[in-house]
Amino acid sequence: MSELRTYAGDRAPLDRNRLHKQWRHLRLWRRFLAQAVVRETHYRAHFVTTLLVGLVQFGLGIVPVLLLFGFTGQLHGWSRAEVITLAGMYQIVTGLMAAFIAPNLNRMTSYLTEGELDVVLLRPVSSQFYLTLRWINVAELSNVVSGLAVVVIGLVQSGATPDPLEVVQALALAACGLVLLTAVWSAMSFLAFWLQSVGPIGSIYLNLVEAGRYPLVFFPVPVRGFLTFVFPVAFASTFPVQALGGDLGWWPVGGGAGLAVVALTLVRLLWRRGLRSYASASS
Repeated sequence: MSELRTYAGDRAPLDRNRLHKQWRHLRLWRRFLAQAVVRETHYRAHFVTTLLVGLVQFGLGIVPVLLLFGFTGQLHGWSRAEVITLAGMYQIVTGLMAAFIAPNLNRMTSYLTEGELDVVLLRPVSSQFYLTLRWINVAELSNVVSGLAVVVIGLVQSGATPDPLEVVQALALAACGLVLLTAVWSAMSFLAFWLQSVGPIGSIYLNLVEAGRYPLVFFPVPVRGFLTFVFPVAFASTFPVQALGGDLGWWPVGGGAGLAVVALTLVRLLWRRGLRSYASASS
């Protein structure tokens, strides 16, 4: 096992120039994406099926909202059009996670229990990078496109006309939300170093992330704090929509960026701690 750690990409990078190293990882990720596109062209039915499933899931998620606003025009200051915009933003972020993050973190248990991590540790790249971003499900990007269309429809219905600065705010907050949710899910998945399976934990994550379908003010105050600082799904849906409506300042952007840095640092430390406790499954 000591040999594995000696050659791990995390422990002994081949190139000590940080900028060149990051560029090498970017080129590697581009190859991952190219391979995913090639795979998708061989299984076109999978793309269509994913699109239909995504549309059905989105419809089932937005039906309760439509039913709720059938009895009132506004709820806690949110109109139906604004909640529709939020639903679209939620679908964009979760679609990106389903495309780039879920295919990898769902494999974490098998990596550790079947000895596949041993091979990854021998590669001259960051093992955390490889295990988090190796696999890409291109078909899920169709949900990102449909989510973007829903956001536009919601903005038109609400009469909102965000200026470029507000759009930048919304994009920055959505990016922070994406990073934060990925960090939380990664931390949960890395518990597989000490647990036999993280499947039940993954189910808890998926249930919690559903809260992003609804505005933060719909929840009690303690839950709002939880969904902002502990499980920060608010940065992925509520805050970006508020930014598009011009109802948010720049402090949430700074706060989200700070939280993202802290979360990534803690996840990195957890990964390194897990590697130190890892015993090769093939030994």
